[in-house]
Amino acid sequence: MKFLLVLVFWVGFLEAAVLNSIAVVVEKEPITRYDLEQVMKISKLSREQALRVLIEEKLEISQMKRFGIVVNELEIDGAISKILKQSGMNLKQFKASLGGQSYEQFRSRLKKDLEKRKLYEQIANLSKADFSDEGARKFFEAHKEKFTFYTRIGVKIYRSNDQNSLESIKNSKGAGGDFKEVLLDTHNADPRLLGLLSGLRVGEFSPVLNGKSGYELYEVRSKNNPQSPDFEQIKERVLSAYVSEQKQNFVQDYFNKLRSNADIEYF
Repeated sequence: MKFLLVLVFWVGFLEAAVLNSIAVVVEKEPITRYDLEQVMKISKLSREQALRVLIEEKLEISQMKRFGIVVNELEIDGAISKILKQSGMNLKQFKASLGGQSYEQFRSRLKKDLEKRKLYEQIANLSKADFSDEGARKFFEAHKEKFTFYTRIGVKIYRSNDQNSLESIKNSKGAGGDFKEVLLDTHNADPRLLGLLSGLRVGEFSPVLNGKSGYELYEVRSKNNPQSPDFEQIKERVLSAYVSEQKQNFVQDYFNKLRSNADIEYF
């Protein structure tokens, strides 16, 4: 009996040691096999997809350290106040809506989201964007589909209290995510949401958005009843989109170069 107890102890010890062993080191930031298993389990991703997500996360952490990105408790409180205002819930109701996630876990996740947002904004501000009307007009002519407004849009809506889980669903093109199919129109949807979704291609995903109770992700399945405005009618909107795309491309190029030159060790 004593031998069996010792054997069980050592088997458990060895399993824990394997899980806590390092799988990859990215810019001196370790990724353990346990980290990998957790992302695969929670986000329902393949090993390759989960590893890609974790490497991206470690690269972001290394850049946060480089740029001195910090989010304090007041900023987290302010972000939660905005969520409560948008959802129409008080703090007690909001905590109850978190389901299996504790409020402390939510705050921790939110802090990471805010840090990431700050990082991407800081990198985007390094770009030298063109703000000219001429550039905006050329952008409009080349991307008229982006500015066509559709009054009937079929979507899949993914909802979660965890923003990262929706980001994972987006990265995996909807794999493993629960959704609800809805036909949005001018009677049941905010015109701003229809405007955002109108600019996406069929099969494309929206950014993760704040919803009434948590976060929402939209996948466009169909678009009907198009309305095409003239450039002068929406010049400010076009200029904003033109500059935004330049900054997004800059950030994408920045991280592509970072990944290419990153110090990544596999074990």
